[in-house]
Amino acid sequence: MQHPELSRLLQRGDFDALFRRMGWDNPEQRQPVDVAESRLRPVSVADKRGVTAWRVDCPDGLPTRSEQHRVVRHLKRLSRDQLVVFVAPDRHLWLWPEQRPSGVGYRLVDHEYGVHAPTEALLQRLAQASFSVTEENRLTSSAVLTRVRRSFNADKVTKAFYRQFQQHHRNFAMKVEGIPADKNRRWYASVLLNRLMFLYFIQRKGFLDSDQNYLRTRLEMVREHCGADEFYAFFQRFLLPLFHTGLGRPAGDRAYDEDSIEEIIGSVPYVNGGIFEPHELEQAHHIKILDEAFESLFDFFDEWRWHLDERPAADGNEINPDVLGYIFEQYINFTDAGQKEKGAYYTKPDVTGYMAESSILPAVADRLVAAGLDDPAVLLAGSGDAYMRDSLGHGIDREAVARGDNVALSPPGGGLGRGRGAAATRPSTWICPTRATTWPCRGSAGAMWCTAATATSAKLGCCRIRTVTGASTTP
Repeated sequence: MQHPELSRLLQRGDFDALFRRMGWDNPEQRQPVDVAESRLRPVSVADKRGVTAWRVDCPDGLPTRSEQHRVVRHLKRLSRDQLVVFVAPDRHLWLWPEQRPSGVGYRLVDHEYGVHAPTEALLQRLAQASFSVTEENRLTSSAVLTRVRRSFNADKVTKAFYRQFQQHHRNFAMKVEGIPADKNRRWYASVLLNRLMFLYFIQRKGFLDSDQNYLRTRLEMVREHCGADEFYAFFQRFLLPLFHTGLGRPAGDRAYDEDSIEEIIGSVPYVNGGIFEPHELEQAHHIKILDEAFESLFDFFDEWRWHLDERPAADGNEINPDVLGYIFEQYINFTDAGQKEKGAYYTKPDVTGYMAESSILPAVADRLVAAGLDDPAVLLAGSGDAYMRDSLGHGIDREAVARGDNVALSPPGGGLGRGRGAAATRPSTWICPTRATTWPCRGSAGAMWCTAATATSAKLGCCRIRTVTGASTTP
């Protein structure tokens, strides 16, 4: 398949012909879809084994990120997987909702371009997500999803960055002076580069003295202030005070050794968490690094676009903070920098996500109840499917729900029941395992249901579903 033809169809905005040329099928439904709290009305234009392509016309320009999420959340109820194209008069925006490694939620991987200038990166991805007639008979839903996901995968940019980062890390470590052991020099290079990459992300948001090129600007300011004869000034006289005093302490506790350096540092936030506290290698050695080492490193960093939001891969050089986790994973698992000897191990996002979800959310709910506020379990039960896992949002007889029939639906995460209308699924009996006590809670249609009017905060705080039956949400 030739990219010029795909480019021509993109410029014309003929997405029906584009997806037919890519080997996709006609969708089952073409009626516009209403999205709550939005004037946008998506229309499905193609489907391939459960992956649906949607077109969203935006006559007033591309929507905000929050509205993009609103549209995607709605479409995830209607199709298993989706590729969404927002079409404005002058620009097009392709979105792929990529599931997070933790398995909870998604991030929007986007590709934006002017109507008359489709990017080569997008054209390559569309070519990779195309299907020929000869492979049609052996295509499965899983195979199609895998190919589309790989085509729009944001991890490609992260891995491309890491490949170049490895070489720059080696070069930088060789320029670290004052640390005798080679493995400790590599270790400290990792510490310092992680700090600098963190600063690259927050400087792009203007958090460092309102300067989006803060580090590069300060390098020049320090050179001008200290003179051409000081070859190590940037690290010793600027970076270390910036790390340990400027960013490492609250504003009221800062005391710089040089007033002139304090002026160069400017207004910076306090960053808690230990990343800028004095490192054991900094305390044990008198470290020196040439200014030119940072100039070369910043040249490499400036080739990339740093985003704190979730916008990788638009033109092949945009990265978000996920790159820090990926780099940390590689260096923990595949280097001998001494990290494992000190008890540092990389834990995969799916494990940390599960741990956080299982510990933080219940703790927050307990604190809300202790403060006398409504229990989140009760509020969640009346929220329909707004907070339900996407994987449980399929196989629903929507017409039956709309009629008010008693429809059995899967509870989200093994927890609360879920449904719509007057006959949503609700628990009939709740059990408190810590007290070994079961109590009824009132509901209509002869069912039992915990409500603020019939159950105390203590009971609500430890309710768990035992059985499920149809019931109204009204007491």
